[in-house]
Amino acid sequence: MLAKTMVEKLNEQINLEFYSSNLYLQMSAWCENHGFEGAALMLHKHAGEEMLHMNRLFTYVSETGALPLLGAIEAPPHEFISLKEIFEATYKHECLITRAINALTHVAFSTQDYSTFNFLQWYVAE
Repeated sequence: MLAKTMVEKLNEQINLEFYSSNLYLQMSAWCENHGFEGAALMLHKHAGEEMLHMNRLFTYVSETGALPLLGAIEAPPHEFISLKEIFEATYKHECLITRAINALTHVAFSTQDYSTFNFLQWYVAE
C-alpha cells in the first residue's frame, strides 16, 4: 500500500496528464480548423500519448490498492494567435510536465518508495 502523500501526488499527476491530453486535443482542433493538417495530426497523436500516460498512472495507483481520483479538469485554451504560439505553448507545457515528473520521482525516492520510484523511471526516460 502506498503512503497517503504518495497517492495524493500520483493523483495530481494523473489529473495533470489528463489535462495535457485535453490541451493537445484542443490545439489539434485549432490546427485542423486553420488548415494545419500536419500539426493537427501530430497534436492529436500526442493527446493520445498523454492519455496513455494518465492510464498507466491510474492503473498503477489502483494496482497498489489505493484509489485513483479524477478531479475536475480545467478546460484548455481554445483560441490561439498562430501556429508558432501553439508550439511555444506545447514546449512550455512539456517543460512543466517534465518538472512535475521529476518532482514526483524525487518524492518517491526521498520517502523510500522504491516501487513507485521504479515505476516512474518509464516517465523519466520518456
